[in-house]
Amino acid sequence: MRKTKRMKIFLIIFYFIVAILCFTAVSFAAEKFVRKYDKRIDITHEASEVKVGRYDIKVDMVRPAKPFKELVFRIFVERNGKPVALSNAQVKFNMVMDMGLYKARLQKAATGYSAIVTLPKCIFGGHRWFMKLSFEEGNFSAQKVFLFDMDKN
Repeated sequence: MRKTKRMKIFLIIFYFIVAILCFTAVSFAAEKFVRKYDKRIDITHEASEVKVGRYDIKVDMVRPAKPFKELVFRIFVERNGKPVALSNAQVKFNMVMDMGLYKARLQKAATGYSAIVTLPKCIFGGHRWFMKLSFEEGNFSAQKVFLFDMDKN
């Protein structure tokens, strides 16, 4: 009888500790790549051109960015002034708040690449999104995070 009572107390304490850990642990459904604001990676109002290792990258988007509307991103990657043929190229999106996993594969366009995605509106008023571009070229790979603000209207 005493062993049963001890076992019940032990299980109650154990489940209580597990519940505390689960509810207080930092969790994020998708990969997190939030950055401090940097004008060089902000594509809200104009294209961004950056150098990442051996690559010159230009990223642009259709404006304004509106929630629940199709967003088109255009990506141009060059090396030594010539376009680069990318493989495993994709973009992922997130916010400071966990909004889930949103990603799109880059598709070859007439010039460069494009990605199309529809993003939701944050119910708490957040409007800044982060976009992580990642790609491979042969044995080389590169990643770069950009940011943009969703139209508040």
